Amino acid sequence: MISLNKFKVSKVSGKGNSSTFSVGPLPKGYGNTLGNSLRRVLLSSIPGSAVTAVKLDGVQHEYSTIDGVSDDVLAIILSLKNVVVNLKTLEPQTLELNVKGKEGAVVEVKASDIEKNSNVEIINPNYVITTLTGAKSKLKAEITVERGTGFKLGDNNLRKEIGVLPVDANFSPVKLVTFNVLPARVGQETELDQLEIEVVTDGSVSPVEALNIASDLFGELANTLKMESESLLKGGEVAISLNEQQKLEESKKSFVSNAVKPSLKVEELNLSTRLVNALLKAGYTDLNVFDGMTEEEAANIRGMGSKSLTELFDVLRKHGVKLI
Repeated sequence: MISLNKFKVSKVSGKGNSSTFSVGPLPKGYGNTLGNSLRRVLLSSIPGSAVTAVKLDGVQHEYSTIDGVSDDVLAIILSLKNVVVNLKTLEPQTLELNVKGKEGAVVEVKASDIEKNSNVEIINPNYVITTLTGAKSKLKAEITVERGTGFKLGDNNLRKEIGVLPVDANFSPVKLVTFNVLPARVGQETELDQLEIEVVTDGSVSPVEALNIASDLFGELANTLKMESESLLKGGEVAISLNEQQKLEESKKSFVSNAVKPSLKVEELNLSTRLVNALLKAGYTDLNVFDGMTEEEAANIRGMGSKSLTELFDVLRKHGVKLI
């Protein structure tokens, strides 16, 4: 099996907020294992920013309407959730929105109309939140932005302040993750996996940044799992940890020992005369023939007394010849 630390990660294609990455070659089956794991982490665990509360001037609940505004309050709140923001601090920020209508014209309220804040970047400034249809119409709002991870229900405790409406927030900047596992080959190894994974974000982070954050999370998880599992080792339990070089050396030693066994000529081992005579009369000139033989078979050799048998077993153990 190919080593798990031999794969490469490369960017296959990219356009806008979408990129496709290639990961491989991987051992057979690891394409789906890694693809599923990465997809889950990317969609659920990448931190981001979102609108968490809105306070609209003159509005006390989300089922209201505003004169001269084409959408009702509930639709406006849902629209504000689509404003993509990048909060550059851990502290929540309040953004101001104040747009007035014009005589004889329809005014689009865009994300770019939100007042500038050095701690908040508006990623989609051309997004239309709603429209104003009357000369005296206006939309004034205070928009709270926070950082977080995953999905968060609106905090109803915020309703204690009159006019503040909590907003369900999806903080994840990753909108779509798909992957495909392709066959790969390296030299004589043909049953390998090549993972291709596509990552689409909302623009507040790039696909490369999202993949890098997911990799960091994987690393933290693996390190914690390793430390916790090591703490379980007690008493007679044995932990064996070999790196790839050690495994290679062990494999070489095993190959050499199995492929070429040194001869164990009976006449050259300085055995007792009685044991030598018994072995030669039975046709055993090399002790390697005893490998895999039963102790009963060795004991049945004619002329083999108890002392000679004990001597034979000691010699076999000394030279690594195993009886069954």
